[in-house]
Amino acid sequence: MSHFRSAYLSTRLSLLASRLISFEQLSSLIELELDQIINRVYEWTGHRYQPDVHDSRRIENQLAHTALDDFQILIRPFSGPERRFFYFAIRWFELVNVKVLIRGKFTSTPKSIIQQQLVDLGVFADLPLEKLLETEDPYEMLRLLESTAYAGIVRQARNVFDEQGNDLFLLDATIDKSFFIDLKKRLEGLDAQDVELVEQVMGSLLDRFNLLWLLRYRFSYGLSPAKSYFLLTSTGARLHAADLMRLAKMETIEQLVEALPAKLQQQLQGLTVISDIEQVIEYSTLEVAAKGLSRSGNLVSRAFSYILLREAEMRFLQALIKGKQLGFDQELIRLAVMGAR
Repeated sequence: MSHFRSAYLSTRLSLLASRLISFEQLSSLIELELDQIINRVYEWTGHRYQPDVHDSRRIENQLAHTALDDFQILIRPFSGPERRFFYFAIRWFELVNVKVLIRGKFTSTPKSIIQQQLVDLGVFADLPLEKLLETEDPYEMLRLLESTAYAGIVRQARNVFDEQGNDLFLLDATIDKSFFIDLKKRLEGLDAQDVELVEQVMGSLLDRFNLLWLLRYRFSYGLSPAKSYFLLTSTGARLHAADLMRLAKMETIEQLVEALPAKLQQQLQGLTVISDIEQVIEYSTLEVAAKGLSRSGNLVSRAFSYILLREAEMRFLQALIKGKQLGFDQELIRLAVMGAR
């Protein structure tokens, strides 16, 4: 990348980072009315959102669109392996649509309902949504999906379907697993320094997903240790293969937490509810991403960190605004957005 492009991107990253909503700011929004929240978010970010009392999905799409617009600007100066890595990372958003389509077809949900749940991804969209919606049955839709950019991911999901039957949870899990394995492979084309720094952030992300998936597989769905371990994705920074195999054999959440590596065990000490563990682990991951974004020099790791932080901000705002639209109690909204903190 030229010196001019590096300088431009560094400036752009600093500007985008300055508009991220902090934890303290997000917490302060919970006690406000919806119109006050919209105005405050505009003051902080420059993004003006228009909620629709008749369609709660409208503002969710607006939040996704503004994030994707910023991502497009952010990755434009990159080229080659770096650009391909970022475009693949942003496919995480479109996997939501893949899952909506698969669930909708397998549960015979009307086309109009499925359409309402889809997110318009603009220039980042790869799926032929209209053709997929018009397919006659789930099998035809899976065959069509296998002709898209998601062929490898969907093929793995189809194999699980053939082996396990109509288990939508396992289909979802396989899609997530395959995505992260492929995302980690995309690091192979980057410079060694880029790989090292991105892996620090990605490693925390993979630890988060593997730990939470393992907890759900074992204690929410009652899967066997072997199947639970099989469904996990690439190993991360602290939880390596041997750790995950050992943890999968634990019989209770308490035992699993006690068996974690020291730093994770200390963070989660005394927690026995999966949702509480999820909140702590997520904020820990975001702290790693915030450090990655503030680190001067490496633009690839800083840009990747920004994408993770902005995606989390989008989800938190979606939960907050939807809670307000539905008239939920403030403490319930606080628990959904911030967790038991």
